[in-house]
Amino acid sequence: MPCLENTPKGHKTQLALAIAQGTSIAAWARENHVPRRTACRWASEPKIRAAVESYRRRAIDRAIGRLARRVTWATDGIAKLAKGAESESVRLTALRAILSDMMAASEFAGLEQRITEIEEQLHEQTASTVCPG
Repeated sequence: MPCLENTPKGHKTQLALAIAQGTSIAAWARENHVPRRTACRWASEPKIRAAVESYRRRAIDRAIGRLARRVTWATDGIAKLAKGAESESVRLTALRAILSDMMAASEFAGLEQRITEIEEQLHEQTASTVCPG
């Protein structure tokens, strides 16, 4: 958890976490006996905004990890439904789901690779601009 200056009992850190979890600034201020204007000012600080984004990224990463552990199970279940379905419509829907999900995952992986390459190029350009020669 990022340390956000020395405020009473880590109020700024608590505020950042609350915002990341969807709590309104006004509600947090009321619950923590902090003037609303002060909480709004804190919430607009770059360190607080960065902490909010960090907390949200970590929550998303954890959720993705949980989903990733279930991918094989879900794929096997869909394939089992497709194989055992008596109705052609159920079988077709299950097979389409497998193909659709595979195409979406493949497209995402491709985009992720392209973004990584672009980031590397930007990093190289920035490094050569900052330290020419």
